[in-house]
Amino acid sequence: MNKILGTIIICLLSFDSVAQTKEFTAMEYVGGIGNRILKVWVTDSLIFAAKVKGLTSVTTYSPLDNTQLVVSPEKRNNPDFYVDEEKSILYSHIDFSSITPKKFLEIDNKNFVIRKIDILESYHKSKKKWGMGGYTHNGRIFVISTPNEFNSKKKRELILIGDQDEKPILEWIKKH
Repeated sequence: MNKILGTIIICLLSFDSVAQTKEFTAMEYVGGIGNRILKVWVTDSLIFAAKVKGLTSVTTYSPLDNTQLVVSPEKRNNPDFYVDEEKSILYSHIDFSSITPKKFLEIDNKNFVIRKIDILESYHKSKKKWGMGGYTHNGRIFVISTPNEFNSKKKRELILIGDQDEKPILEWIKKH
C-alpha cells in the first residue's frame, strides 16, 4: 500500500514537468479587410495555429443570409462560439507533442507554425483594434519571429476575441 501511495505522490509531483499543450482562440486580419478565426495550441517548443473559421461578423444581419457568419450578442464573450465546429474537429485528436509542423500544415495551407526558438519578441497591446466594432476582445498579442517554411510572416497579430486573459497566454508563448 505504501509503495502505491509513494508512486501516486511522485506522479503528482512530476505532473508539472510533463509537456502540456495550452490553447486559445484568436482572430487574424488578412488582406486588410478580411478576417479568420484561429485556434492556437502552444507547446514547449512550437506554436500551432489552425484556421477554424473564415470570415465572421458581429452584425445582427448577414447580407449573405448566412447564420454561420454572424455571432449573436449573447455569445460574443465566449471565444468558442467563433469557431466552426466542422473545421475544429480536424484538430481534436492531434497529439501536439508529436505532430510535425509539416504534417500540421498539410491539414490546411492557411495554418502556420511558429518555432519558439525563432521568436524575436512577443508582447500584448491592450488597446482595442480599430475596426473591431462589436467584437468582444482583450487587445492583441504580437509575435515577431524569423519567417521560415512553416510561418511566412515576420509579425503575427493575434486578436484575443471573446473573454480571454492575456497574461497566461503570453507566458505560454514566452516560455521555452
